[in-house]
Amino acid sequence: MISCGTLKPVLLCRDGVRLAHVEAGPTAPQIPPLLLINGWTGDHGIFTPQIAHFAQSRRVVAVNIRGHGASDAPEQEYTIAGFADDIAWQCAQLELLKPVVIGHSMGGRIALELCGRYPDLASGVVMIDTIVMPPPILRESRELTRLLEGIGGPNYLAVLKANAWEMGCDFDDPTRRKMIYETYVLPSCEQTPQHVAYSMIRNATLNYDPVPAAEACRIPMAYISADVPLVNVTRDLDRLQEICPQLVIAKTMLAGHFNTIEAADQVNTMLDRFLAVGLRRWR
Repeated sequence: MISCGTLKPVLLCRDGVRLAHVEAGPTAPQIPPLLLINGWTGDHGIFTPQIAHFAQSRRVVAVNIRGHGASDAPEQEYTIAGFADDIAWQCAQLELLKPVVIGHSMGGRIALELCGRYPDLASGVVMIDTIVMPPPILRESRELTRLLEGIGGPNYLAVLKANAWEMGCDFDDPTRRKMIYETYVLPSCEQTPQHVAYSMIRNATLNYDPVPAAEACRIPMAYISADVPLVNVTRDLDRLQEICPQLVIAKTMLAGHFNTIEAADQVNTMLDRFLAVGLRRWR
């Protein structure tokens, strides 16, 4: 039985940097594999229910983006484009053909960049509670300034943990919410080095423009949102749909940012529907 502890990372070396992934499920030539991308300070554990569900019928590969989880964390800049290049390389090494790319949180931005940057790589893309089209004013907001100062400061870990707890929201039973946080969220937060977390969030919020990737992305696309106020007011799905009319939008009911765990049954059902209908609809 697949659980967070049974998934053992495999390391591939790219230019001296080890990049990790976990893999499960059978290779079925007629069924698109899934490629799962974790978000900021996360790892593959956030997709544990999805790996367990979909590996029953298809190949599933979940990466640990550079600097996260079991992947190496060299001193360098961490950019959305750089993560996308890493993952395209991993796909080639693993002979992962026409995967459906699914990204959680910041992983959704990476997924969009990957599919726009490499337009022939994937057969579909899904973003889960991603701040995908933030308004320009966000870059000058006091909230972002405080977050960047906190992540770059001496109380880095406390700020990071508090941010993750808040993003989880309080819809679930308090005991279960605490379990989800301590099992699936906190370990990867504590493991992510400060230089990685700071460079990634700074570059993603201040230096990255998602529009070129969106304009280049013409494959089937879906967005699954959660009930997180911060994400709700900064993602601008109307703008994304103007650029990508193939976008379909869904929402998990009464679940916070970590809805892949908290409302796994809802997320899995939506993904099943996208795989069965969405891929065919926009071909």
